[in-house]
Amino acid sequence: MLLTKDDWIRAGLRVLAESGIEHVKVENLAKMLQISKGSFYHYWKNRAVFLQALLAYWAEYGTAATIAELEKKPDPAERLERLIEQSFARNQSLEASVHQWARHDPAVRREVAQVEERRIHYIAYLLEESGYPVAKAQEMARVFYLLYLGWIDLSQRDNSEESHRLALKSARSVLNLLAGS
Repeated sequence: MLLTKDDWIRAGLRVLAESGIEHVKVENLAKMLQISKGSFYHYWKNRAVFLQALLAYWAEYGTAATIAELEKKPDPAERLERLIEQSFARNQSLEASVHQWARHDPAVRREVAQVEERRIHYIAYLLEESGYPVAKAQEMARVFYLLYLGWIDLSQRDNSEESHRLALKSARSVLNLLAGS
């Protein structure tokens, strides 16, 4: 059986989300996928190149693809609501693991910072499209993103349905409070 690059990437992301970067090793992935390590080296020169591909996939899937999908909706308020639902109503293990990885790797830290700025910029853009002045939209976007970072942390300790519900409610409340200030 020949595995694709995407098969390896998905397996790597799953291990990253479940166990952390230190467990994303060629041997572990090959065992998990029930295939020889040779398949891995068909696509990547070494683990470092693979980890770069994992990070690029995370950035693309978690940001660029999400934004592209949201942009299909014509109403900025609907896009913002959908973004809130996606951000606060799902397991955040992968996000938590990427942030943990960034704490120990300067290159990953730089990439995560770039992704975060792109996300904040997009949130501000949605708020501006919803009628908020630029400065207000930027401030609200940054506070909203900080709330999201808190959710990433909390979701690792309490990933219950009730926790998800409260996170969604809190995100909407914070946006409403910021809008009124």
